[in-house]
Amino acid sequence: MGFNTSRRQLISNGTATRIHDLALGILREIGVEVRDAEALHTLRARGFRANGSRLLVDPPVANGYVERMRGWIEQREPSPAPERPDSITLSVSSYALYVHDLPTGSILPVTTPRLIEMCKLVDSLAGEGVVNAPPGIPTEVAPELQPLAQYRIAANTARQGAAPVDPTSAATVNYLLDMADVMGRPVRGLPVYVPSPLRLGGESLSVVLACLDRLDEIWISSMPAAGATAPLQPFGALALATAEVLGAAILVHELTGKPAKFSINIFPLDLRFGSMVFGSPENLLFQMLCQDLNAFYGWQWRPAPDNIHVMAKRPDAQAAAEKAAIMALGASLGARHFSCAGTLSLDEIFSPEQLLLDCEVRDWVARCVRGVTLAQDEVDDWIAEIRAGLQRGFMGLDSTLDHYKEQVWYPQRFERRAVGPWMAEGQPHLAERLREEVQRRIAGHEFALDRDRHDALDRIYQAAAAAAHRG
Repeated sequence: MGFNTSRRQLISNGTATRIHDLALGILREIGVEVRDAEALHTLRARGFRANGSRLLVDPPVANGYVERMRGWIEQREPSPAPERPDSITLSVSSYALYVHDLPTGSILPVTTPRLIEMCKLVDSLAGEGVVNAPPGIPTEVAPELQPLAQYRIAANTARQGAAPVDPTSAATVNYLLDMADVMGRPVRGLPVYVPSPLRLGGESLSVVLACLDRLDEIWISSMPAAGATAPLQPFGALALATAEVLGAAILVHELTGKPAKFSINIFPLDLRFGSMVFGSPENLLFQMLCQDLNAFYGWQWRPAPDNIHVMAKRPDAQAAAEKAAIMALGASLGARHFSCAGTLSLDEIFSPEQLLLDCEVRDWVARCVRGVTLAQDEVDDWIAEIRAGLQRGFMGLDSTLDHYKEQVWYPQRFERRAVGPWMAEGQPHLAERLREEVQRRIAGHEFALDRDRHDALDRIYQAAAAAAHRG
């Protein structure tokens, strides 16, 4: 008897239509500011109406593009179903600039040696449902080379290290794509991030234009903050978010000729601190609102939140409580993958201790959603079984010893002993055990990339470094 819940859509088709109509009005009356002068000139020459640097999009054009995108989405191959419907996987974020240093307890910049250690830790969990590496950016490396350094470190250190990372420089993006080709994981799509509100331009657009002949598609997204770069009210924020990604997708498609698919996101803001508040109840609800609205544009409806970003800076009670709450609700609604494991302070800090905690929480949640088995047929004669248990204890019965692992989840890390044995052992802390496990996993790591690909990645990196130096 599995444990699952359901929810109604928070945005009905009628409400989605009203949001879409408002987005069309925004594109018709306000438009998208194009920050790239060459792109602005090209798009104006192709017939887009302009109000200064803002390009206006007429409703028939926008509606026609929505229908095209729905067609592109229908042509996509469906994602494979998990091998076990009750299994839950985790992935790490590649954006962290800091790491929670276990020997000192301090939050320190990610450097190449620290990133190598964290990649080893992530790789040690590859067989336990943790995917992707690297969990950070080596900050001592020149910015235009950071994505290449990330990729090379992860590929050399982790079995799943050939996971894509965002290129950040038009000067070096093709070298990064060369690395992906060497690893047999070619990159055929890249993101364009739209600066809110209603702007198109910046490094991600330049990156895409610099490697256009190697791409099959482009992804458009933005991060509007309700109350800061978008209206406070979700209805208005969703309409503005729709307008900026739909408008940007139309313009990028016109510039590149490639399918540009968009998805809508909005994020809550704490007006006291001026920061987005990931891990909050509002962020969880906003995830569900956006999933409902994205379904209106052709994406498969996903009822569950699956992003476990939080704003806590250390692996403390706040981080554990917020991540556990999101995973428990998300998994009960059907989510079977959660991103940003081990990540703190949005995606600025990676904590190896938090990663292990997230794995333990994940296993707790997976056991819960798997449900309970009554096992009424495992015993032929219940009266005789209970009589035997009364005589010699239930712990020693064959029905207990044969099936106890089916009925009880045994954690790897959480404490379950009574207080007496715990005190007799010196009142150990969970954090101490987690740190010992991190050190043990890193010390026992053995993966190494084969020499041919290792050397090929080095050659590409050195070529990129030389080109960046000449530039």
